[in-house]
Amino acid sequence: MIPRGRPTLDLADVAQLAGVSLATWRRRHHAAFTAAVHPLPGSERPILYDAAQVHAHLASKPLPSLPTGQDKEDLLTDQEAGAVAGVSASTIRADAAADRMDPGIERHGRRWWTRAAAEERANRQPQYKGRTTGSKDKTTRVRPDHRVDEVAAELAAADAGRRDPVTAAGLAELYGVSERTAERIIARARQAAASAPAAEQTTR
Repeated sequence: MIPRGRPTLDLADVAQLAGVSLATWRRRHHAAFTAAVHPLPGSERPILYDAAQVHAHLASKPLPSLPTGQDKEDLLTDQEAGAVAGVSASTIRADAAADRMDPGIERHGRRWWTRAAAEERANRQPQYKGRTTGSKDKTTRVRPDHRVDEVAAELAAADAGRRDPVTAAGLAELYGVSERTAERIIARARQAAASAPAAEQTTR
């Protein structure tokens, strides 16, 4: 997270301010620097530092404190924005690309979203809200097909001699589907009918 309105620097910027190459900075100064100046929380690829704290360190002055608490103008990574919105980071990126939410801003080679934009995304209730962060349920949810129960009943009636045999051609005309789909419905109906007695015995 980049606290509201704070200029930031990556490690290459820090080395440039110090007047040395990045390789020299890493070799001679980085250990002392990281002991005094902590990266901004959650920053990675690249790791970022508060510019005011960097300038103070290089001038051998006390480091100013970072803002505390949360603010609408805090800049969040896709992961952080997703946590606020209650969706995955990939959903944040996809929504931004499809104009379903604020597009974010580019900074240090990656995209950031304000906390306000993430909260607005959390309050929106679209038909598909995206996968909730941390969700591990990847099972496809299939809606019950009323045709299966109806056909199962008709198959039972046909087996009992109370009606003519059930055919794929007849079901295709009844439901407005192809005969291949009708055959699949019949197969599912027979499977459901075959498993029904076992289920009944289990519940007894």
